[in-house]
Amino acid sequence: METDSSFVLYEKYYSLSNHTIEIELLNNVILKGKFIGFIKGSRTYISKWEFATKNELLGSDSFGTTEAQIIDHKEIKKVYFFEDQSMLTF
Repeated sequence: METDSSFVLYEKYYSLSNHTIEIELLNNVILKGKFIGFIKGSRTYISKWEFATKNELLGSDSFGTTEAQIIDHKEIKKVYFFEDQSMLTF
């Protein structure tokens, strides 16, 4: 069975206490912030991540919900973890 990279990322991310990360997407966009949620997949453990930057974490919409962006797991190229200075590359 093929290793599910979304599960590897999930385990690594939630094993750390400092959840601030830097993500590089396949289109070379770099984002710094935190995962604030995820959508379970049918073929993979996680299909999409809900990601918020520092500025988005400070604000909320009129319903009190934190504004964030949805990132398809397949679009993630690299994740850098600030706590232990490690990196996952997909």
